[in-house]
Amino acid sequence: MGGESQEVPFARKKSAMLFRRGRTMLVLVAAFWLWLLLGSANFIASLFESPFYALLALYGLGVVTLISLLVAVVSVFYLVANRPESTKAAAGDSVRPGFSELAPVIRLVPRKVADHSAALTNKAAAKWRDLAS
Repeated sequence: MGGESQEVPFARKKSAMLFRRGRTMLVLVAAFWLWLLLGSANFIASLFESPFYALLALYGLGVVTLISLLVAVVSVFYLVANRPESTKAAAGDSVRPGFSELAPVIRLVPRKVADHSAALTNKAAAKWRDLAS
């Protein structure tokens, strides 16, 4: 029973991670295509001193262009398959994360220590005020 409650947040985090990964790949492919359309002509023109290097660069750009098309299709699939859930925002729940969604280190801090740290901070502030006066 305890294992089921831990699987749902993990699946949600993994889905969000895959969505972000797909979005990043799509942005990188778009940046490559922008460079290909606007800046690669200067790169290839600079290689025309040696026909071998120019041919190698054209072949390499052709292969990378075809691979980028495949990467773009896969990243769009990741975006569609791992859409973030918008039901929480539509229901009006707060955007602030719950205690279980905080970093693991924060979750490991016992409540007594968390409450004691506030008291310790107040004591340190009082001590500095006394020393300053």
